[in-house]
Amino acid sequence: MKKIFESRMTTALLILLIAALAVHILGTFFSGIRGDLTADNLYSLTPGTEQILGKMQQEGVQPLDVSLYFSQTTGKTLPKFIKDFITYERYLRNLLKEYERAADGRIRLHFIDPLPDSDDAEDAQDFGLEGKPINQQGDLFFFGLVVQTHTGSREVIPFLWPNNQESVEYEISKKIYTLLWPGGKKIGVLSSLEVLGSGDNPYLAQMLAAQGKTPKEKWVIFSLLEEQGYKLSAIEPGTDQISQDDFDLVIALHPKDLADKSQWALDEWITKGGNALVLLDPYSLDDQPPQNPQQPWAAMQYKPASNLDKLLEAWGLSRPEDRFAADFELAVRRPVSALGGSESVIVDLAIDEKDLPRTLSEGHPVVQGLGSLRFFLSGILETSTTPEGVTVTPLVTTTADGNALTIQPGFGADGLHFMDLNEPAKLRDRYSPGGEPLVLAAMIQGKLPSAFPNGGDFLEEPPAPPPGLPPGMELPEPEGGERIHKDPVPEDQRQEATVLVFADVDFVSDQVAFQQSLFGLSAANDNHKLFLNSVDFLLGAEELMQVRAKRPVQRPFTRFDDIEASAEKETLERERQLRAEIETFQQELNAKLGESTERNAALLEKRLGDEVDRLNDRMKEANRELREIRKDRRAALESEEAKVRFSMLWLMPALVLGFGVFQSFKRRERRNRSRRG
Repeated sequence: MKKIFESRMTTALLILLIAALAVHILGTFFSGIRGDLTADNLYSLTPGTEQILGKMQQEGVQPLDVSLYFSQTTGKTLPKFIKDFITYERYLRNLLKEYERAADGRIRLHFIDPLPDSDDAEDAQDFGLEGKPINQQGDLFFFGLVVQTHTGSREVIPFLWPNNQESVEYEISKKIYTLLWPGGKKIGVLSSLEVLGSGDNPYLAQMLAAQGKTPKEKWVIFSLLEEQGYKLSAIEPGTDQISQDDFDLVIALHPKDLADKSQWALDEWITKGGNALVLLDPYSLDDQPPQNPQQPWAAMQYKPASNLDKLLEAWGLSRPEDRFAADFELAVRRPVSALGGSESVIVDLAIDEKDLPRTLSEGHPVVQGLGSLRFFLSGILETSTTPEGVTVTPLVTTTADGNALTIQPGFGADGLHFMDLNEPAKLRDRYSPGGEPLVLAAMIQGKLPSAFPNGGDFLEEPPAPPPGLPPGMELPEPEGGERIHKDPVPEDQRQEATVLVFADVDFVSDQVAFQQSLFGLSAANDNHKLFLNSVDFLLGAEELMQVRAKRPVQRPFTRFDDIEASAEKETLERERQLRAEIETFQQELNAKLGESTERNAALLEKRLGDEVDRLNDRMKEANRELREIRKDRRAALESEEAKVRFSMLWLMPALVLGFGVFQSFKRRERRNRSRRG
């Protein structure tokens, strides 16, 4: 027995040793093999990041030190230690390990827990990490990232917020990219709006302060460009030359009433091969009318529109004046008044994940990785005869049901006017589905023809349009004004160029692209990604563009939205008829009331009273039917909500309980049969 026992023990030990050795060998052999089973590939690096890390190996750069500071010990004193931060830190650890693996020795990871009053905590502050005070003793909670080269150069993410998980890979890769290859590309911004702010000019800030005014803030989207390492400079709207030596890219954002000599300068830049990003608009929210108490009506006639019709026409494109993109399928449902309910605003367009395949150019790098977009009061782009050698590619469109509305400045009884923008029902009444998508953004490529093929003579100082000048009216040229001559661009200097044109400016404005949250300013949608992708594409920074292409994590519950949209679409025509009837009844009522005068009041009092009562009854009946339509829509939503609530609170628990009872009886029956057997 003793020999048998010793033999079995020896065999067991040998098996354990062999198993341990096998595990070690397999672990070493398959150490580089990984699988990401998450639906959105949360733990996988994008191709852009892989390219950046591969470039590090190809160029033989010295290893980078990447340090993640996370106050784990200090954070345990917090209530439940802020569960989101713990989960996010674990995610970042795994993601950074993927960086380390893909970099193959070019990245050295450090996970640091900066205890209070320690050298690590002091280093964190010296590096510029933001410590959040968590108690009366002044202890700080750190959660940031430091990327440092062997020479001491560094890039820092001061604080890592859990709500930025979808963009954190881009932030990390951008820090590595700008640290190793500081491009310093120069971008010129030509705009009639103060998009670059005035706070950087101390003299101007002092002048505004003396007048009791505050300097204009820089648009957030341009602050993001600066964070990427791009150098921004303003191009004066009155310029007559844009040098190829001064800029790598020109952004023309809302170039309103641009003088001919300035259009020439932009045209020359593009004709000579300079890339450009052009944003036009039929109605820019940030273009506010001048206030003149003596002419209050002038502000209502103000037209906050921009166009480059001469240049677009030369390229085979146009932005029709006073034409706005409308689409019932993409309409945002929101309240339009403090006390009103939600309505579909067909000129406020939201493109979410389900709409992306039918509204974005498939496979184009500019629109990669987008999850949601929003365009507000956007214009449209139409193509005409495209010049030889030039291609026009739509990038963003409406759905096939999209159609254009003509909306003119001011107010009036005929047609739609700017005063009607606050009446979504009136806009819907004028809307009918179209037959093909409307283009909101397009790419033009090729050797673009000049809008000034014969050069030109331009006024040195064109007259500034006075406030309140009616739209479309041009001032006569002043007599004796000095002129400048421009020769046409020689054929041998013409080069191929790429121009991205958007028919909306507001999509990158602070009002539409960003929002304030508990965590501070954050993106409201992916509009900023679309803009940054456009800049990176035109400047050739394809690696960063592909990193940004990582799709956001979204799990939308769209059942109720689909029901509401479907019900509203079914009743749209009837609502339009009822509102038209109510308007007709109101006009008839006003006409009847106007028939009564002092002379015939007594004679017509009885007959007129009957007519007024009849019209009032018909108006009440039409309004009652409108209320019934809205009530039916609410009933459909409540019915679906009741089904969901029943299935979640009663049906599923009942099924689980029934299955458990069934299994219990089944096991009991098997035991009874075994006993009888």
